[in-house]
Amino acid sequence: MSSIDSVADKYRSLCLSGMAEQLAAMLSQAEANESSYLHFAESLVDYEHQQRNRKRIEQNRKRAGFPVNKSLDEFDYRAQTTISKREINSLLDFSFIDNRENIVFIGPPGVGKTHLSIGIGLKVIEAGYKVSFNKVS
Repeated sequence: MSSIDSVADKYRSLCLSGMAEQLAAMLSQAEANESSYLHFAESLVDYEHQQRNRKRIEQNRKRAGFPVNKSLDEFDYRAQTTISKREINSLLDFSFIDNRENIVFIGPPGVGKTHLSIGIGLKVIEAGYKVSFNKVS
């Protein structure tokens, strides 16, 4: 008979650390809810997938080199009239990446170039791409 710890160790040896960490808690929950074996297996795999995705996003954010954390939701389009929310949202299909095109924001200091760049970069990372943030003087 296997123990939870030995099964968790086997998951770790297969680099399934998310599943190993949550095995005991998820097993207790599955027993309490009288979940099917398939539902339990799916829950474990879903948790592992979510953890890997979260870690990937976190690592890619660090690697991107953003100077600060800025989201597109925080940008005040009313204060900046030379670009619209619609124009920015049109970039969020990421076709510019697939077409190997760059986005360059040009303008005087304080108009939101960095904010928009970081906000778009964060969305790009969440979509599964890698980003490198470079500021040009």
